[in-house]
Amino acid sequence: MSEVNIKVEVAGSVYPLRVNAEDEENIKEAVDLINKKIAEFEKNYAVRDKKDVLGMVMLQLVSQLYKQASSAEKELSHLKSLFTDVESMLKEHQRDIDSIKEEE
Repeated sequence: MSEVNIKVEVAGSVYPLRVNAEDEENIKEAVDLINKKIAEFEKNYAVRDKKDVLGMVMLQLVSQLYKQASSAEKELSHLKSLFTDVESMLKEHQRDIDSIKEEE
């Protein structure tokens, strides 16, 4: 894994980062999303303090992330249940085949 040095600007402040090269694009996309959300909040609400805006953006993004993670966890649980059911059916089918062979 190679690391690269990048600079990102969030809410008007520049931050130097050392990141894995394969993560660079994701980080830049995240920074763009954060800055767009900041602009959106500043436009729609009378909030002047960057710290307050950052807090609002963080709450919104983390809330969305939590919702998606919860949904993915439920979906994974459902898939595990389906795989367990399929495995049981396959085992039962194999037993039926084995019993037919024994009868021959």
